[in-house]
Amino acid sequence: MSTRRRRHVAAVFAATSVAACIALGVVSVVTADSGFPSSISVVKTGTLTVDASGNWSWPAMVGATTLKYGGYAIDWGDVTSGNEIGTYHIGDGTAATNVVIQPSTPDRGTSGTWGPVSHAYASEGSYVVCVIFYDLGTSKPFPLTGYHSLTAGGPDRNTDNSVDHEMTPAVQCSSFKLTNPTPSPSPAASPSPIESASPFESFQGETSNPRSTPPPTSTTGQPRSGSGLLVVVLSFMLAPMIGAVIVSRRRPMR
Repeated sequence: MSTRRRRHVAAVFAATSVAACIALGVVSVVTADSGFPSSISVVKTGTLTVDASGNWSWPAMVGATTLKYGGYAIDWGDVTSGNEIGTYHIGDGTAATNVVIQPSTPDRGTSGTWGPVSHAYASEGSYVVCVIFYDLGTSKPFPLTGYHSLTAGGPDRNTDNSVDHEMTPAVQCSSFKLTNPTPSPSPAASPSPIESASPFESFQGETSNPRSTPPPTSTTGQPRSGSGLLVVVLSFMLAPMIGAVIVSRRRPMR
C-alpha cells in the first residue's frame, strides 16, 4: 500500500473513531439522567416511629416521547454499614430493605410525590434522613439487580440514580431529634383534713370514734341541784348558832 493510501485509511479511521466517541458521548448524556428529590418531610408518628415523604422532579422527561419510571430509596440515618450507595446506607442495612420503592403519584413523568414510608427506630437519638431518586427505565418488569433494577445499594445496585449521576440536588435530607417525652407526674392528692379530737377522745387517747359511753363527769364539791344549794346556804346560817350551843354546854354551871 502506498504512503498516500495509508494516510487516507488512517484519516478515515480517525474520523470514524471521533464520530463514535461523539456518538457515545451523546448517548451517555441522554441515558445518564435521572430525576432527583426536590423536597422531604419527616413526621413523628409514634414513640420511636416516623413517616417520610416529599416531592421529586425530572426535567429531562419534559418533551420525551417515552417516559421512564422512577423510584426512590431512603437512608434512615441509623446504620453505618450495608446497602452502600456513596456515603449513604439504604434501609436498615439488610438485603430485605435494599429495595427501590416506586413513587406514589405518578409512577413516571416530569414530577410527582414519593412516600409516605414509615420507619421504626430502635432507640432515641439525633438522626438524618436522606432520600435518593432512581431511574427504572421504560419497561416492566424491572431487573432485580444492576442497571435500572430494584436494587438500591451495594455493588449490584441500579447505578442510574441521583447520587451516582451527581444530580443537583443528589439527595434531600432532614435532621431531627427523636425523644420519648417523660410523662408528667400526676398531681398529688390533697390529704384529708384531720379532725380535732373530742374531749372524750382525748381522755381515752383515741382519734377515732369512741367505742363506749364516756364516763360521767365528777361533781365532787359541787351542788348537783337547787336543793343541794339550799342545804349549803342553811349550813352557813346555822353554823354560828350551833357553835354557840356547843360552847355554852362546855362552861361549868355556877
